[in-house]
Amino acid sequence: MLRKLIAVVFLFVGSSLSADPVQDLSMNNYKAGWYPNFYKGNGPLTCQRTCKAWVGSDREHEKSNEIDGQTEETSVCKITNKDEIIIEGLNEPGSHWLYGNQFDDYPVCHVLPIGIEPVRKKAFMCLCVTPDKCTDADLIISNIYDPVWDWTTGQSVVKVDVTNIGSSAAGNFSTRVSDPGTGASSAVVSAGLAAGSTATLVFYFNYWLFDPDAELHAEVDTLNEVVECDEENNKKIYFKQG
Repeated sequence: MLRKLIAVVFLFVGSSLSADPVQDLSMNNYKAGWYPNFYKGNGPLTCQRTCKAWVGSDREHEKSNEIDGQTEETSVCKITNKDEIIIEGLNEPGSHWLYGNQFDDYPVCHVLPIGIEPVRKKAFMCLCVTPDKCTDADLIISNIYDPVWDWTTGQSVVKVDVTNIGSSAAGNFSTRVSDPGTGASSAVVSAGLAAGSTATLVFYFNYWLFDPDAELHAEVDTLNEVVECDEENNKKIYFKQG
């Protein structure tokens, strides 16, 4: 009985470790990149072995046994018509790609284009993914709404969403929206923001922002009060023609 329990535990652990790194319905921090399934002359490799060889990470993959009844897992891959990019490990941003699936221990990328027969290639790229280990807060400007005119106060009103996409709560921080055309700006001080939460802040300008177009620059944590995972993603620009 004990041996059976141990076997069940190991089965559960193995399946949990096999879960796809990028979770559904969430916006978490990840380090990700595409890598060729040839490494130092060795290949073709499966996506699992490719990602271990290049960066020591996992690959983006899902369980597939309940869908096709033939394979256990499918990994994300992509192909191009230039095999030398894969075999020689070249960076070719201008190349054209199609996404596909690499199944189990078979180092083949299966792609199903529209209107033609399926394509199977042994030279392909794999999507390697690892969760970002940063546990700090991370504030971003997630949305800037269209300015509206408040006739009662004679002001332009701008709403801005600030989201904490980090793993920890943020303390006090300041957010500023500025109009580069006039140099005017409006600032709001927030008492903090929990991890995963979004706050809608309201900013005011004493004139109509569309003159004739509207351009706004928003920045969160303008005084660098919050320790963040990424200090370079705090700004967002809004532009709309009047």
